[in-house]
Amino acid sequence: MRYKITQTQLHNLVYKYLDDMFEGMTPNKEINPYNSSAYEMRLGEKISYFYYGPGEYDDDTKHYGIGYLHVHPDIVDTLRQLFNIRETRVVDIVADWFSDKFEVDVDEISIYPKREKPPVY
Repeated sequence: MRYKITQTQLHNLVYKYLDDMFEGMTPNKEINPYNSSAYEMRLGEKISYFYYGPGEYDDDTKHYGIGYLHVHPDIVDTLRQLFNIRETRVVDIVADWFSDKFEVDVDEISIYPKREKPPVY
């Protein structure tokens, strides 16, 4: 049986699920030794956040401040199956949750590590 829910209800359900999944965990924040405005935050082995502060990096890449979020495929697949929503929607909601919970900007999102096999829905 399927039920229609609002966007707000979906966000609330996913936020609650993620809060429960990571209850009591605080991200381990490590400053980049080569650029003090860059850092990494890990929430267990399932979510990683990388912030590259404004400046020029060793590979001549210029950043104006950008945050990358890597979400483990297990989280994406579980939420995809549980709430029957598309993968891109799941990663957007996870990014919103992470951004709201830890007060950081998420500019880029990826599923990492890559899946060995395609997901089955």
